[in-house]
Amino acid sequence: MRLVLSRSAACLLAAAAVGCSSGSTAPEGMGRVVFQIATTNSAMSSGPAAADVVVTKGNNSVVINSVELVARKIRLRRSDASCPEDADQDDVTAAVVAFGGAHEESGHEDEAEDSDCPVLKLGPLILQPPLTDGAVTSFTADVPVGTYTRLRIQIHKLKPVRDAAFLALHPDFADISIKVKGTFNGTPFTFNTSIEEEEEITLPTPIEVTTAGSTAFTLFLDVRGWFLDQTGAALVDPNSATVRSQIEHNIRSSFRAFRDEDHDGDDDGHEGH
Repeated sequence: MRLVLSRSAACLLAAAAVGCSSGSTAPEGMGRVVFQIATTNSAMSSGPAAADVVVTKGNNSVVINSVELVARKIRLRRSDASCPEDADQDDVTAAVVAFGGAHEESGHEDEAEDSDCPVLKLGPLILQPPLTDGAVTSFTADVPVGTYTRLRIQIHKLKPVRDAAFLALHPDFADISIKVKGTFNGTPFTFNTSIEEEEEITLPTPIEVTTAGSTAFTLFLDVRGWFLDQTGAALVDPNSATVRSQIEHNIRSSFRAFRDEDHDGDDDGHEGH
């Protein structure tokens, strides 16, 4: 994917570093969105907030202590937009421009794609979803006003050449896109995967971005289902190489997104039902 460096795109690029501006209003014709991330919500809570996610099936228990995901090119998409898939070839030589210490691809695209599929964050960046109830704000960005029906996010394995500067800061993420740490029946594990995939998530209720105030939405990762078997009734051991494909399948299937103005990690449109 090539990014148009128009007036609006320049603001979007700046958002990658500082949320576009420190003011409370977006530029003319733009609206502010708040990108949040969550793994649990109040409806899933069985007691006081805990620092870890605990999943128990039968005699087995998985405790998830931390989740880290490398992402690129987080975008919103209008319902009638035609947005080509992002090319993500290994070690592609490309002109780069630095923003906030990270390197981003530079290029040009039609103004229509900039408006229909605005980039919220170029990345690469490491998302660290909370394991407690509710959503936390990851960043803010300004996008053209309008109605958006889908979210795109690219799960990204860092590239030795293109992402060299980022890898120098995060050498433990070489060839890794997602890292999970925890215990299985008390035995520590670190599950690393290098899956690369662009997830396009349909929003249950379209997001209306206006010039008045900000619009908050949440990317929800259902980490409770990551270490389940095919039936969903039993846990698998993350230390076992034979279940890697099942865990990666579960991860790919775990992404949701929805409007979440009260930051509780639950879809505003479904609350109270």
